[in-house]
Amino acid sequence: MRRGRVQALIGVVSGLLSVLLAVAVNVATGGGLPPAFDPVARLSWPAVGVLAVVVGWLTVWQQRLGPSPGAGTPDARPAAGPPAELPPVSGLTGRVRDLSVVDGLLERRYGVVALAGPPGVGKSSLALRVAHGLRSRYPDGQLFAALRGASADPVTPEAVLSRFLAALGVAEDERRGAVESLAARWRTELADRRVLLVLDDARDAAQVAPLLPGGADCLAVVTSRRVLAALPGAVTHVVGGLDPADGLALLVEAVGADRVAAEPEAAVRIVTACGGLPLALRIAGGRLRVRPSWRLADFALQLEDERQRLDALRLGDLAVRASLGTSYEQLPAVDRLVFRSCGSHPGPVLATASAVALTGHGPQVVTAALERLVDAQLVESPAPGRYRLHDLPRLFAVERAEAEDAPGERLASLARLLDRLTADAAPGGWLTDERENVVAALRRAVDAGLYEQAWDLASAVGPLLSRAEDHIDRLPVWRAAVEAADALDDERRAVRALLQMSYACRNAGEVTAALDSATRALAVAERLGGRPALAEALLCRGEALRDLYRFDEAAEALTRAVDLYAELDDERGEIQARTALGTLHMTFWHADRAVPVLERAVALLPAEDSVQHAWTLGALSTAYRLAGRRGEAAALNRRALRSARSGEGDLFALGYQLAGRAWLAHEDGRTEDALADMREMLAVFERMRHSTGVGIALEGIAEIATAAGRHDDAVAASEAAALRFERTGDRVRAGRGRLHQAAALAAAGRPEAARAVWRTADALIGDAEPPEVPHLRDRLRGLLGEQPPPGPGPTTVGATGRPG
Repeated sequence: MRRGRVQALIGVVSGLLSVLLAVAVNVATGGGLPPAFDPVARLSWPAVGVLAVVVGWLTVWQQRLGPSPGAGTPDARPAAGPPAELPPVSGLTGRVRDLSVVDGLLERRYGVVALAGPPGVGKSSLALRVAHGLRSRYPDGQLFAALRGASADPVTPEAVLSRFLAALGVAEDERRGAVESLAARWRTELADRRVLLVLDDARDAAQVAPLLPGGADCLAVVTSRRVLAALPGAVTHVVGGLDPADGLALLVEAVGADRVAAEPEAAVRIVTACGGLPLALRIAGGRLRVRPSWRLADFALQLEDERQRLDALRLGDLAVRASLGTSYEQLPAVDRLVFRSCGSHPGPVLATASAVALTGHGPQVVTAALERLVDAQLVESPAPGRYRLHDLPRLFAVERAEAEDAPGERLASLARLLDRLTADAAPGGWLTDERENVVAALRRAVDAGLYEQAWDLASAVGPLLSRAEDHIDRLPVWRAAVEAADALDDERRAVRALLQMSYACRNAGEVTAALDSATRALAVAERLGGRPALAEALLCRGEALRDLYRFDEAAEALTRAVDLYAELDDERGEIQARTALGTLHMTFWHADRAVPVLERAVALLPAEDSVQHAWTLGALSTAYRLAGRRGEAAALNRRALRSARSGEGDLFALGYQLAGRAWLAHEDGRTEDALADMREMLAVFERMRHSTGVGIALEGIAEIATAAGRHDDAVAASEAAALRFERTGDRVRAGRGRLHQAAALAAAGRPEAARAVWRTADALIGDAEPPEVPHLRDRLRGLLGEQPPPGPGPTTVGATGRPG
């Protein structure tokens, strides 16, 4: 208030001074005054002097009172000290690895550290956490600028430079001019200072470059949605999504530990659906926090519905869709098209050739667009020429495709992709890279009604899936082929696809589905009258019937197959049919019938070794063992193992021949050798993800462990075997596994637990009667004291059957 009064006095006195000065000049130049003022005219100059002294004194007094509110430079540096503009850190959980990487970059004294990442990934929080930890190293100030690079109206470098210079106390008249002069003045001011800059949400290198300090004692931390490759002197760290543990911790912070502890599985599902994106997790947590009555499982179910996920991830002004949309709208038209095509790609990772097919543009245009999308952090590139989208950007891309692309063009795009995959189909690297994409594309093609293209792709890729470990992909490929052939009303194609599907079902442990496919294929083959197809259908159905322990029907089908292959002079087919028929006899413990059938199959084998040698020699080895011809059995087993490992090898054959060697060792009393072979068999089938083989190996371990008195090992292995069979829907084998478990429990002195598991086993087996089941039941009765234990019975030999 005092300062205001002084300003008023200065104004009044200055006005009087101006009037008297005019009077004095007038008198001095010969002018006159009104008569009444003539007596005092001589005093005009002294009065001017007095007033001038008063004005000077008042001006000094005003300065001592300090600046007035609103006067001077509005953004001048405060007298209290250097600027400290860093906002508080919020929303950062975990990030131990990212913080460690940035610390390593700082130790190498990089002057510019750029943090790039997709929208909502938490770049700003990470940058502020780093900056707050470094404040003591930069005593001359910490400056922060929100550059709004993701918005339609980014901040200009000139505006940022002017504000930064003001914060450092630079006069207003030195804060004007073009960006080049402001940048030069900025670098001059920083030359002898230690200042930390945080430049958040940069649009591009052109926006940031003028803001960078020139000296070595300053640090700039920059965040952006795209990689700023052209930024001079910068080192870049790409910030990805949170790992599952950190994502769960963020959800706990949002909704509370009690709710997460009450529904831990649902909490993990929510974190998974959010794809590790902190923005999505904060929104999900925020929605749950203000809805305390919601069950986490219900919200997880909502997020897992891809049609609802982006709608569910919205809270007030926060929305994943809006965050992605801001980046999308900044893209040029061709990049938006390629982005939509990436989202529309059926599989998880697409090659450049697939993107070219989907868009219809040339390779150079598409490659350039894909690389720009990688720089914009909307698309990832796990390997050169390979691209992928995380779930949330993919869902956004699908939304934009449905909104912006005509249905006819989307269908044409898929047709071009199918044609490209069919044309490129080849073994080796292509198959390794594209197998998941092929399976997904076939499903999409059938759903879209592109049956001819679906058949072409399945028939091109199906034969390439020839390795034992390919069985997982064979089933969906040939299932799609069956649907396509049925839609095209082409029975010859249907027979081929049904047979392949039956083999694939058997390998997957879906024994009932395998029989259904084989039975249908046989009916069509008989109607069409083609003898080679009929022979293969008989073989396929016979093997499926054998897996279901239907001996008479299986024997009839396999005998017909042997005879028909012999009539066709197809030695390879006859060998396969005889091997299947001999295995059937062994499954039902008729070694005397199996030996001559299998000896004829061995006699038909060509001189050149092959995987077929492993199967046929291995089957005859088992028949000899069951017939008591142990020396011949061991010799043939060694030959079968060599054949299974020769060339590229066959993991199926290797696994089952290891089982043959294990049973030989077990019968010789070499328990450790037997268990070692069974464990190697288990490892082979686990590597292949073949549940039936894993279950059979575990059954073998259980039986050998029981005989050796290792009851705990036997109980654990037999229970694991039963669970494997139950998972594939093979109730009979699951029941057999439970009988092994009951026997192990009884041998371990746990009769009540054994009886309970026995009841479960009988319910699973039902009316089916595998030949080893009566023996297992008799053994159980003996162990439980219901009757004397029977004499030793034949060892289970179901493991010797040849998969399709």
